[in-house]
Amino acid sequence: MHPDDFPKRFRDKRSDKTNLVATWQGEEMLKGELTDTFAIIFRTRGCSWSYRSGCTMCGYHTDTNPRIEIGDLERQLEEARSRYDGEDIVKIYTSGSFLDPNEVPPDLATSILSSFDSKLTVVETRPQYVSPEVLDTMTDQVDQLEIAIGLESANDFVLEHCINKGFKFSDYKKAREIVFEANARLRTYLLLKPPFLTEQEAIDDLIYSIGSVSHPMNTISINPVNVQRYSPLELLWKRKLYRPPWLWSLLDVIDKTDKEMVISRAGLGSFRGAHNCGECDSNIVEAINNFTKDNSILEEISNCGCKDKWRAYKELEPYMYFRGTLEILSDRYTGYL
Repeated sequence: MHPDDFPKRFRDKRSDKTNLVATWQGEEMLKGELTDTFAIIFRTRGCSWSYRSGCTMCGYHTDTNPRIEIGDLERQLEEARSRYDGEDIVKIYTSGSFLDPNEVPPDLATSILSSFDSKLTVVETRPQYVSPEVLDTMTDQVDQLEIAIGLESANDFVLEHCINKGFKFSDYKKAREIVFEANARLRTYLLLKPPFLTEQEAIDDLIYSIGSVSHPMNTISINPVNVQRYSPLELLWKRKLYRPPWLWSLLDVIDKTDKEMVISRAGLGSFRGAHNCGECDSNIVEAINNFTKDNSILEEISNCGCKDKWRAYKELEPYMYFRGTLEILSDRYTGYL
């Protein structure tokens, strides 16, 4: 699809910028030690799936540019190099798939990987772009390669009907085998509370998914849903048909799973992200951040009165949204409901 073929309402949300989206430093565990990280978001043409359909919770298309040129990407690489300070973990994001040749040309991908002297290099991709040939080339450029895949859920029903992910769990498993055969690591992103799941269903789905992807060579990254701008999920949220997950739900998952995990901090404690009542949020977010750094057992968190509200919410939520969601569907599919 040509960029000018996008509907105007969608095209206006896309940037014509050609610079990097962002870079930042952080910390993460690597081989049992807290290690400095350097993250980059390249501004590319974006995820190929977003051009065809897109995921319900994703608003990353706002950080892309369908008119981007190879020279722009090369300049972004030089900018990223100038900001790199020798961190041992480098995470390379594109708001899409680094392994998609239509998004990142293979020669440029090789150049990017060889530009950083890191012990671990993480790149994101959808599973269909994972092949032995591609990984053989990439593993030669880095000390240790980690392929990150946004699986979100190990349940095919959730993938298709709640997230509109565009692939199945079996596709992820095929890619996983290729990654392990290439002696690369895997990083699997899982969501807490995709749209159309109740709070309890979301907790159960995440616990099930964690168990389904656990492997010594697999880093599990938990992403509590935050409502991104110009995503389909934002429509539900604005109509009060979706509430981001409670922080109590995240703690519940951590408590019930004996696995090493990385917790995404995006939106934690905010109205659009995982939150409680506002009074206890900062203390819980701090505890979660500390857990992400060393995966130590969370210290006792003093209970807030909103924990009882969370328990009640889980019981009542199945009865709260059905009528409103049906009305929204009726507006769009008159005659089908």
